Amino acid sequence: MPECFIRPMRLADIDAVARLEQEAFPTQAPGTSFARELRNPLASYLVACCRRDGDGNSDAHDGDIVGYAGLWFVLDEAHLTAIAVQEAHRRRGIGHRLLTAALELALEKGATLMTLEVRISNQEAQALYEKFGFARVGVRRGYYSDNHEDAYLMTVEHIESTEYRSKLETLRAEARSG
Repeated sequence: MPECFIRPMRLADIDAVARLEQEAFPTQAPGTSFARELRNPLASYLVACCRRDGDGNSDAHDGDIVGYAGLWFVLDEAHLTAIAVQEAHRRRGIGHRLLTAALELALEKGATLMTLEVRISNQEAQALYEKFGFARVGVRRGYYSDNHEDAYLMTVEHIESTEYRSKLETLRAEARSG
């Protein structure tokens, strides 16, 4: 498996992330204005990059973008706006690593909780979020514009607590060994 790492998104990444967004969310429109989002002081984006097998390049900024996560920050709340991994790279722990990095970034920015919406039909994503302590706290009826599917609103609170930081460290170690 190629070496993968998470880093902040840059302007040069916009085309690759836009293609990934279209692959991951083909029926959702319009696409995200990543250039605007990268200038937004309340938003942060992360990308998952994988070096090709045999690529000896040691530049930590090189690698194919295979996933991304977007967050908005308001007061002490982090909201995960999107998380996506290319189909060819799924079930390799990249989503797990992106979610870990998103929570770490939320902590760096002083967040005490994180929220997100997830399709009711997306049980695989719900299982990942639940592993990280997210709980269903509500339903957003007709949330998705493409098919009017409902979304669960999920939240994890007290991410700044010693207990949650310990859980996050355990999950981070699990991702490194997996």
